[in-house]
Amino acid sequence: MKSSHPSLLAIRHGETQWNVAGRLQGRQDTPLTANGLRQVLAVGLRLAEKVHALGDVRFWVSPQPRARQTASILSDTWGVRFDRFIPEPALVERAYGEWEGLSLPEIQQNLPEQHAANAGDPWAYAMPGGESRRDLADRLAAWLESLEKDATHVVVAHSGTLRALRGYYTGASLETMLAYREPQTAAFWLEDGKETQLDVLPSMLRAVGCESEGRTVWI
Repeated sequence: MKSSHPSLLAIRHGETQWNVAGRLQGRQDTPLTANGLRQVLAVGLRLAEKVHALGDVRFWVSPQPRARQTASILSDTWGVRFDRFIPEPALVERAYGEWEGLSLPEIQQNLPEQHAANAGDPWAYAMPGGESRRDLADRLAAWLESLEKDATHVVVAHSGTLRALRGYYTGASLETMLAYREPQTAAFWLEDGKETQLDVLPSMLRAVGCESEGRTVWI
């Protein structure tokens, strides 16, 4: 059965300073690293032919600076005007509240009760000032349902945002969603209720001077 959802090309922002440090960013922001800039260039080159073949396209971007910086590089790489990327508040990263700026070891050591509560109910738990995964999934599901069905949509956002979007689109189980561990350079083609991960070849990464495909995140 054909999915009622439009086709999407979902792209994660490039590596940031806090990605390197292993710190949760959420609604805070740090800029892309030099390696992150090269990652985005490699992703842009990898996807250029596909983007040019999409036809009727809508471009969306999280309004957070790290995503907009990524979209700017992609727009130049694809020859697409940057102002075609529409800032969409629903695409902002999950809010991590008190956890933002902290690493996993720091959360385990300094906020052990909160860490245990999250481990006990990773779907419904919301850290103080933050969002639960369920809240995030509901936000992304509502946005997906609002999209124009006959167009193809290119989305530049964040790991947490894209995991929620991918999970809802494909009907993934909670266990599957919790196991998502995509690299920084991964993009996903979502079509007919299924997803295909579009990886960048190591040779292309080397060609642009990229050190690695980037880090995944643990939450």
